[in-house]
Amino acid sequence: MRTRLGFLVILIVLVLVLSSPWCVQAFEAEDLPFGFGNNGWQAGLSLTQENIKPLGFFGYEKTGIGGYLSHTGGEDDQLSSWFGGHKQVLVGNIGYTLELFVANTQRPILSTFINNVDPHIGAYGEFNRMYGDVGHGLTGTAQLFVTELGQFEYTISPYVQFTRQGIWRFSISLGGAFGMGLSYLEPMEKLKFDVTLVNEELSFHVLLSMPERPTTFGAGWTENKIQAFVRYSF
Repeated sequence: MRTRLGFLVILIVLVLVLSSPWCVQAFEAEDLPFGFGNNGWQAGLSLTQENIKPLGFFGYEKTGIGGYLSHTGGEDDQLSSWFGGHKQVLVGNIGYTLELFVANTQRPILSTFINNVDPHIGAYGEFNRMYGDVGHGLTGTAQLFVTELGQFEYTISPYVQFTRQGIWRFSISLGGAFGMGLSYLEPMEKLKFDVTLVNEELSFHVLLSMPERPTTFGAGWTENKIQAFVRYSF
């Protein structure tokens, strides 16, 4: 009960701090994720709301909240969730992102693939600087698990990126685990994929969006298992 109350309080704080009524543009989306992953079949609901405020002639500020709730069938028969608030700022060639979240799953990057972990609170941050088509940056993630052990994990990832018919990013993970990664983001975000090698374990995820249809397809390989899902937006 205390854990649930703490999660609720933190989520309310995220909404109050990171949402802003004075932003001039708003974006809202809902979708229904359905797929098969490490824990069998799963289905749920995902919500996103984002406000955009221009900053001068060459910048913007985005604030928003989002997350999903998913139910896993089969023998586990459990609920998985991830909810967070974020703020992203870009001014000229410098940008930064701050995200706070509460969850009992891993932070979703390209999808809602489920790898169940203990309930935790966490933060994600990123700073980057671009020089034309080339840039560099640093990301960091920290998580505190709400368990008797109170385990703390963190990862720091410096990266370089360049634009060649899309955004390519090469990164190195340091901290609780060591690894390397490669990701790609196509213009208009139709295609995304990433490949990571962490502690000698290879993972691959791909996400394909169809702008003409409210459907997104995803697939991946992690922990020696294949995962796939479909998300329908409404």
